[in-house]
Amino acid sequence: MTSAAEVCLETVSEAASAFSAGGSTARSRVVLQGVPAVLSYRLEAEAGRRRAARIGAITSPDVLRLLLGLPTGVPVPLAALTGPERCVLQSAPGGAVQVKDRFVIRLAEPPVEVGLAVVTAATWRQGLERAGRFAPFCSRAMVLPRMPRDIDVLRMEADFYGIGVIIAGASAQTPELIVPATGFRRNRFTAAGWLFLEEAYRQVVRAS
Repeated sequence: MTSAAEVCLETVSEAASAFSAGGSTARSRVVLQGVPAVLSYRLEAEAGRRRAARIGAITSPDVLRLLLGLPTGVPVPLAALTGPERCVLQSAPGGAVQVKDRFVIRLAEPPVEVGLAVVTAATWRQGLERAGRFAPFCSRAMVLPRMPRDIDVLRMEADFYGIGVIIAGASAQTPELIVPATGFRRNRFTAAGWLFLEEAYRQVVRAS
């Protein structure tokens, strides 16, 4: 019988078609938000900069909050930072910022863009809960092993929450897209959102 992870890798391209139409994407197994998932993602230019400088993922929430408050590539006087911010600045990893002549320049940006998270579930209610954990960060879809009896209820619930549904199990000859995933729209970029991308980056780089 096909495992859940294998099903995910075989069907995520179909569910992610809307995202991948805007550029090439890759896929990787991860565990984020406490849930195993397959991400459809694109590495940004920042990833190349980090590889060249041997900089890994930035996973300190305090450092990410500080970086969000700084414009990219623009010198900011150190005197403009608060005392706590200057303390956090000292813990920032090398290559995230540049401190020179009493100015700090933010260098780091998010290294990856995540388009879709696909989770597997035994039931669609479990799938809604698992996929729902990714709601603040990207589009979402679930893969189910069989067609549920209450398919009309599933369609209504999944469409309401914008979660795509794919049926792909041992009995399915080809994956069947039941509900398309709704495109993700970020209202504002937060430290939590950046941390999600850094955690994703850490795992996809390790898996590559």
